[in-house]
Amino acid sequence: MIMSVAHLLHEMQVALRDAERLFRNDNYAGSVECYNKALQLCSLLPLDTAFDRHRFDASCQAGLSAVYGRLDKPFESFAAANSALLFYDKCGEKYPADIGRWLMAIVNQGTALAAFRCFTDAQVAFMRAKEIFFSKGLNTPQNKQWLDMVNGNIALLSAHLIKEP
Repeated sequence: MIMSVAHLLHEMQVALRDAERLFRNDNYAGSVECYNKALQLCSLLPLDTAFDRHRFDASCQAGLSAVYGRLDKPFESFAAANSALLFYDKCGEKYPADIGRWLMAIVNQGTALAAFRCFTDAQVAFMRAKEIFFSKGLNTPQNKQWLDMVNGNIALLSAHLIKEP
């Protein structure tokens, strides 16, 4: 059965919203399923459809990087984060509404790098996330927990790097 473009776009958005809701409710397996469904549906869009599929893909990949991180799958998290960053590092400035997803991908990249014992690179990723955070003027009380987590990771990595020969 062939879906109309409008129906495909609607189903993609529903799958993305479901993935995010399931993630917030700690249903990581369901979240992965919905993100992958959203990506699969996006791949079915006709190429001439006026839709920013690269931005949509990056949103899904940023979410997948977080889900895989929670599932303790650093390779998958790293791959998804890097996929999202291919878009955000090139086009992220154009989409202020996506700054959170951009930061999520960077932090998940750093977390995966730490799991791979690439501590210096992990620290660079966390410091990059913090730099983008402040350069975008996001230093608000609502973001204190996120900033505390990033600063905590930077401190842990710094302490670890000091101990390494």
